[in-house]
Amino acid sequence: MSFFEELKRRNVARMAVLYVVASWVILQVADVLFDALELPAIWTRLILAMLILGLPLALIFSWLYEMTPDGLKREKDVDRSQSITPQTGRKINVLIVILLIIAIATVVVDRLLPETAPVASTQTAEPLAQTDAAGTKKPADPAELAAGKFAPPPDRSVAVLPFANRSAREEDAYFVDGIHDDILTQLARIGSLTVISRTSVEKFRGTSLSMKEIGATLGVKSILEGGVQRAGDRVRINVQLIDVATDDHLWADTYDRELTTANIFAIQSEISTAIAQSLKATLSPEEKEQLDNAQTGNMAALEAYFLGRQAMERRTSASLAEAVQHFQRAIALDPQYALAYVGLADTYTLQSNYSGLSRQEQSALAEPLIARALEINDRLGEAYISRAGKAADDNDDATAEALYRKGVELAPGYVQGRHWYGNFLAGTGRPEEGLLQLEEAARLDPLAPIVRSSIGGALERLGRLEEARRQYESTLRIDPDFAAAYNSLGLLDMLTGHLDDALVRARQATALDPGNPSLRFLEAIAWQFLGGRAEADQALERLRAIDPADWWTAWATAFLNAQRGDLAAASEQSGIVLATTPDDQFMLWYLGLNDLAEDRAETAVARYESVYPALSSKTDPVVDSTNYQVAANLAYLLMETGDEDRVAKLLDRALAVTKTLPRMGPAGFGLNDVIIYSMRGDDAQALAALRAAADDGWLVMFRFDERITRLADEPGYQAIMTEINAMLAAQLERARKMEADGELAPPPE
Repeated sequence: MSFFEELKRRNVARMAVLYVVASWVILQVADVLFDALELPAIWTRLILAMLILGLPLALIFSWLYEMTPDGLKREKDVDRSQSITPQTGRKINVLIVILLIIAIATVVVDRLLPETAPVASTQTAEPLAQTDAAGTKKPADPAELAAGKFAPPPDRSVAVLPFANRSAREEDAYFVDGIHDDILTQLARIGSLTVISRTSVEKFRGTSLSMKEIGATLGVKSILEGGVQRAGDRVRINVQLIDVATDDHLWADTYDRELTTANIFAIQSEISTAIAQSLKATLSPEEKEQLDNAQTGNMAALEAYFLGRQAMERRTSASLAEAVQHFQRAIALDPQYALAYVGLADTYTLQSNYSGLSRQEQSALAEPLIARALEINDRLGEAYISRAGKAADDNDDATAEALYRKGVELAPGYVQGRHWYGNFLAGTGRPEEGLLQLEEAARLDPLAPIVRSSIGGALERLGRLEEARRQYESTLRIDPDFAAAYNSLGLLDMLTGHLDDALVRARQATALDPGNPSLRFLEAIAWQFLGGRAEADQALERLRAIDPADWWTAWATAFLNAQRGDLAAASEQSGIVLATTPDDQFMLWYLGLNDLAEDRAETAVARYESVYPALSSKTDPVVDSTNYQVAANLAYLLMETGDEDRVAKLLDRALAVTKTLPRMGPAGFGLNDVIIYSMRGDDAQALAALRAAADDGWLVMFRFDERITRLADEPGYQAIMTEINAMLAAQLERARKMEADGELAPPPE
């Protein structure tokens, strides 16, 4: 018998096939189990090595031994006439078929099961910021930043870590950062890629963390790292794309070329294209054109632009002023740089919230910049996002929605687009949809403080106040110097009955951003609600010192005067606010009350109808979550005109909306149910609602509102107010003690 015939008789070939198929199945099972147990990739490689080493041993064993009815025996001891190797061979064939079926089924299931898109969790659990020996907080090390817990990241997800500056000159750092940022911008335009934004990857500059740790924090499957060396008229860029799970190199390259602007942008385009190809991302013709089309041919302009973006992200009055200078320099260096016009326009928009720039000034400055950007590039998604924000400010919600959608479609990886669109949806009565957009922004930029803070605002609108508080606290763990998060916590504290805590937050915020009038505004209002009139006046004076004619100064002055019953003074300041923000509910109300006091009810009603046309119908007013409080106010004005049917419709619909909303928090309905029942003359229901509000912790009472104070003679009302006044007095005493003991940060001058 020949050697090959003997191999066949002894089932050695069958054993080889069985061993290979069984090994493949073992590797698949090990891959699943090791991933679930979060074991390192080396374990899988160890199993593979053992299986490879075991193959020759299995073949030698099958040659030397034979299965018999009496068990396993050495082949030389078996009588050939009694051999059952044919039957054994058939059994091996059956095992091979079974294992092949299992293998094929595994492959089919793996290919057919859809991937689940990752969604950023809104309930994060970051470790606290570190505290030094003096008790001063400092940002936690990136290793401790668990900024978001994600579902398994998508296959085509990448984080581009800040590039190392390998040049001899430190000033080349801006050049290196410019290259890094432009690659990020280009990759973010590819719709099939998930690209983590700069704010988050910056946390890992110079990190000693492993790729797996960084990938877990940022929720990506691959990471690009590299270095840039500039020497004379040459530039060398080394980059490598790494698989997070295995630490294997997916792709790497070195670009060594003459240093010219054209070469730099060509290299960036090549790198972006190579990454997309390595991750098997699909590039549309338009995306390919965008990669090949540099936004600017001027490296200095590019550097100025990214310095502007970085300053804008800090969201302080000083950083926004700095951003204006950087964007203006970028435009001066390259008048055809469309993104620089967008950045400057967006900075002016933010200054209306953070620096006291009036809406009229903001609009006059921003609108021509957006128009110029679109004139240069009419497919620039970032510009459509900016124009959408302008439409939203003008209360043109339909136009804003269309522009936001177009901007997101053209620039799917643009974090600010998702962020602003989410805020728009949450602010126009669609907080669930808004939260989805904000979570997508957080997935693209999981360590961005402003995005996480905005998620907190959306959660407030949904009545999920404790989750909102955790979001604000997690924001401060990411960035302990983020003033806006302190302000959001302060507002939440104030409108959930913790006014003394709100003062602490207000002082923390103003210490970090003393030039922001909106932060000083919070302190003035909190003192007034507590009954600290002198302190409220002092806070108002500090606010007025920033800019006597500021929008925030006029608003706070009107509010304090109204709370003190001086409607004439309140209405004077209200007119200043309404000149730039005609739909402000509080100012419109104060002006309307003053009209009533001077027998001008029809004037007040006409003003409301012009600003809120949805409520102007006498038969079918549209009342929703964006105008239900205005509807109750308009009904009160209409009572003076004798239009009882219209009053009843507005109150019925306003109450129906109120019942669907939370009471507490900045987005809560507060005392709206009390007001509506009182206007109906249902004093028992009004008192019951007031009792419920007090039990919930609502201490912010509007003492001047005669729709509530008309209940003052009722014993139930007096008992409730006695409790509330006692709690406010205790909080006022604590606040003054903290002030005296230095526990409140001193107010910045």
